[in-house]
Amino acid sequence: MPRSQKKPIWLPYTSSIEVKGQKLDFIYKGGRLTTEIKNLHSIMFYGAVCPLQQNFLELCSKYKVPICIHRRNMEQAVWITPSVGPHFNEDLLSRQIQFRNSIKKSTHICKKILEAKFKAMEWLVKSPTNWMRRNYSQKEMINIEAIHAAKYWKIYFRELGYENESRRSKNSLSTALDAASKFYSSIFLRWILYHKLSPHHGFIHLPCTYPSLVYDLVEPYRGYIEKVIFEKIKTLPEKPKDLTGIVISTIEDFMDQQIYTDSTRQIVTFQELFHGSVLALRSYLIGQSKGLILPKPAKPNGGRPIKAGYKLYGRSAGPTDFWEVASDVSTKYFDC
Repeated sequence: MPRSQKKPIWLPYTSSIEVKGQKLDFIYKGGRLTTEIKNLHSIMFYGAVCPLQQNFLELCSKYKVPICIHRRNMEQAVWITPSVGPHFNEDLLSRQIQFRNSIKKSTHICKKILEAKFKAMEWLVKSPTNWMRRNYSQKEMINIEAIHAAKYWKIYFRELGYENESRRSKNSLSTALDAASKFYSSIFLRWILYHKLSPHHGFIHLPCTYPSLVYDLVEPYRGYIEKVIFEKIKTLPEKPKDLTGIVISTIEDFMDQQIYTDSTRQIVTFQELFHGSVLALRSYLIGQSKGLILPKPAKPNGGRPIKAGYKLYGRSAGPTDFWEVASDVSTKYFDC
């Protein structure tokens, strides 16, 4: 099977791994998976994992299947990889640095991320005027984003009754939003490490002293998450001193909600878009797509399929009630 058709698997809190010839049987928190080693692109163990036996490691090495072990908020993952052979041709890290150093490519990535971010925040603040009509430099786009963010947060806090506070000041709402950001950012970090990208080399957040790529890829989805937080707080009869528990619970429920994404014509859970953003960047880096095509919530609109260069783990179009369901979920959760 061509490597491009193989599937990566992610297994949380794996308690058992059994090798049966060319088949692997995994028992993990929430289920069981039996698959042939030849079908796998890579394996990620998230959280605690049972001891890895020699026959399992040797089988993965034979079929060139790398193993990644990661825990939440760890910037460094544990990797077990086969020896580099003559067919090793997917050096994503080098391509990431090359694209970052290219003015044309880094500006394109920056523009696509911010375009998606502004769209996600239109429920509260309109996108900057003439945003798509001008060829802004990367620095100019970052300055525009900062002005837009200041306006967004001023209205956000005012509408929730925190008009005397700000996003950067110490208050219960900022504390809850910070906790929420840390919660869902850890999911992006997981997938960035899984696909062997550097979390420290971003395109909008430029310093390398923190996982800047994580905060780049979070941007297109913040607006949707912050909207459900906003709506939840609006329903509270009074403002509690500690909003963190309420906010995290609201996000957990929201991330399991189904949405339709036109980028791959699939119905997926919202949090699958997080993995999709990393897959989109990977696809652009290795030349499977002509640009950065981020998966975003949308309504079905027909036309030719987009050549995104990747697929998400979700329901795809087919001869069923797909389009009816896609239209329903897009209307229910998003006005876009």
